[in-house]
Amino acid sequence: MDPIVVLLIARRLVLHLARLTWWPIAKLITLAVILLRPFYLLVTFALLPFIHLAHAIFQLVSLPFTVKWLEQIETLYVFLGIAALIGCITGTTLFIMFKFLSSTLRIDAPIVPDKPIETRTAAQYRAERRTKKEEAVHRLPAITPVVLKKPAGPRRRGLLSQAIIEEEDSDF
Repeated sequence: MDPIVVLLIARRLVLHLARLTWWPIAKLITLAVILLRPFYLLVTFALLPFIHLAHAIFQLVSLPFTVKWLEQIETLYVFLGIAALIGCITGTTLFIMFKFLSSTLRIDAPIVPDKPIETRTAAQYRAERRTKKEEAVHRLPAITPVVLKKPAGPRRRGLLSQAIIEEEDSDF
């Protein structure tokens, strides 16, 4: 036999086998479509308002692309689109590099504040000062109560009661 004849017979045999195996699959698909068609019609009927709304929104959004003046600014549109694309790529690259470097150099480590120094309140300060004075009084050798009292004379005046004397200008 000629190899071409063998090839033709093999091709016909493969086609018949393919048709034979496809026939039950096609019948199952047809049966599934027939059984599921009522559900499909019910769902599409229920979703019909949303489908019309989506169609209207799509037409509204695509309106600028159907206008003739867009053809006149096509070059500018392409230029700005490429510029935006390059800007996004550059920004993303810089962001990734910054994150990598800051994590490598530990720049982004959170700064933990030191514990604040515990300071005394005014009441605590007065209480400590009072106890120190009392201890100082108890350490002094037998002092009479007259010495502990303040003299009843006039009080000492502060700096605000004194006049400020101006100096004469020097000729240096």
